[in-house]
Amino acid sequence: MVETNSSRAAYLTACGFEVSERIENIECNDIVILAVPPQRFQTAVRDNQVLLSHEGPVISVMAGVTTKSICRTLGHPRLIRSIPNTASEVGEGITIYYAPENADSDLLVTAQMVFGAIGSYIKVDNECLIDSGTAVAGGGPALVAYVASALQQYAENEGFDSEVAWKVCTQLLYGTSMLMRSTGKTSMQLCKEVQTAGGTTERAIQVFERNDLNGTIALALTAAAEKSVELGG
Repeated sequence: MVETNSSRAAYLTACGFEVSERIENIECNDIVILAVPPQRFQTAVRDNQVLLSHEGPVISVMAGVTTKSICRTLGHPRLIRSIPNTASEVGEGITIYYAPENADSDLLVTAQMVFGAIGSYIKVDNECLIDSGTAVAGGGPALVAYVASALQQYAENEGFDSEVAWKVCTQLLYGTSMLMRSTGKTSMQLCKEVQTAGGTTERAIQVFERNDLNGTIALALTAAAEKSVELGG
């Protein structure tokens, strides 16, 4: 594993990883994962020239940088472009990935093995969807956590202890997700089932609708997707 930040390198070493400042050698069947900020991709390649002689499988998790651009830099097409998310840390991530049309079956199997080790994965046939996927899946945990923070803050303002408020919010996220997954119900189906005519939840949802929460979320996701495209430029 390559990590040039000393504090991050120390943390990864303490976690049991072998860490160095540059790649000294790559075996032909080694899987290279490009996980650098997109702005630093070219610099990373310049600092690790051995990448240019490697023709084994490469998986990119960089936002914005297209397969065409990466393949042109590396000089070979054995590349999968993907966007995982932070839930991968606990094996519950969702990875959206794109493979060029000429990708060989071994490359796909290798990528799916990697993605399956950290959660679920979905293949898209249009590379442009990776930018949208960066917004909704890559950034999704932060957006969901932002809503959770608002719920927790309300509970604390109403007098709940912060630890109790945190427990309620995390269980809300976990329980709702499990309910949707186990029953196959859509999010709006579940939303309607919780509401009763003239009830408390209906009033809360009406506030969302009056303030166009759906539109605000769409604007936020569109902005994130556009930023992904910009980073690849």
